[in-house]
Amino acid sequence: MTDQSINDTVASGAVRLSGISKTYGSFTAVKPLELTVPQGSFFALLGASGCGKTTTLRMIAGLEEPTTGTVHLGDQDVTALPPYKRPVNTVFQSYALFPHLDIYENVAFGLRRRGIKSVKKQVGEMLELVQLTEHARRKPHQLSGGQQQRVAVARALINHPKVLLLDEPLGALDLKLRRQMQLELKRIQNEVGITFVHVTHDQEEAMTMADQVAVMNAGAVEQLGAPTELYENPGTTFVANFLGTSNLIEAEIGATSSDDLVLEAGDGKLALPAGRCQAATTTGGKLLLGIRPEKITLTHADDAGTVPEGRNRITGRITATSFIGVSTQYVIDSPVAEGLEVYAQNIERDTRLAPGAEVVLHWNPAHGFGLDADQSIDAGLAGLGDGSDEGAA
Repeated sequence: MTDQSINDTVASGAVRLSGISKTYGSFTAVKPLELTVPQGSFFALLGASGCGKTTTLRMIAGLEEPTTGTVHLGDQDVTALPPYKRPVNTVFQSYALFPHLDIYENVAFGLRRRGIKSVKKQVGEMLELVQLTEHARRKPHQLSGGQQQRVAVARALINHPKVLLLDEPLGALDLKLRRQMQLELKRIQNEVGITFVHVTHDQEEAMTMADQVAVMNAGAVEQLGAPTELYENPGTTFVANFLGTSNLIEAEIGATSSDDLVLEAGDGKLALPAGRCQAATTTGGKLLLGIRPEKITLTHADDAGTVPEGRNRITGRITATSFIGVSTQYVIDSPVAEGLEVYAQNIERDTRLAPGAEVVLHWNPAHGFGLDADQSIDAGLAGLGDGSDEGAA
């Protein structure tokens, strides 16, 4: 792909969905949606099976007709265009490579179908981009799953699409290879600079690869933002629970100021910066105080006096531990909540931190976040660990 063709593609690569929705009889798969994918970005639609993310992607591709609304690619309204007339290409989980053709001819297929006779330069550039030049004359079955996936990406990119759509492209790979391919796809996107829209149910995958993530739930976008923003400042309990793990503590608002809230939970008091709160902050009102497991430090009760001043602290008893190599996961029951989770890196392990031990959990108040207590505290937990993505997902 030449520099000029890349620049032309990037300049027209934004995706804009206006009031788009999809219903099947009485079932609403996607509620009316307003969504803009910035041109040249790596954008992820993240959610559990059945949330509407794949249906949304298929409406962009033209594989599903919207019930309402419009799809724009750049300045072009493509809502009424069939898939083959849209400047997009899709990479699926199955790859769909031609088994009887070698890698070179698989990549060249789109050009040859359009009647382009001189394909050597473009195919060579694509194979170099996906680092498969040496495998050009192999058949798909002679490649690993990750290599086949890169062939599918090269075959899609050689057509110079304005947008590349990726529908769970890494779902068939094992964990180690999937993580390698996350970095590979991000590298390829950075090099070609066109808009990537990636559908996934895997939270780590979305956070690793995407510039922006739209967390979808029940046919709607629950929250949209950069991965760090969504993780550090979730706006709902669904996002807090679905994107990583959160401890959510029911608390009552005590004294308030312009800077800090004093919360009453169990028999103790906890602090939260007012700017970290997404809920109303009326004295006497309820909220959910959230804190991520890796933000908490665990100290044996015998060393409680070593906890620095100014940190939130609660007491508890360890009920379970799980050693997972880089870290140990602890489950603690406390007067403020049961089943609190703490992740501690295995640098200098305290052997006293075992089931039955009395402990102090403490953290910097600025690492907490406040959410509206009217939400379900368990929202977002049901979809965790679901590796499937069904037809109308």
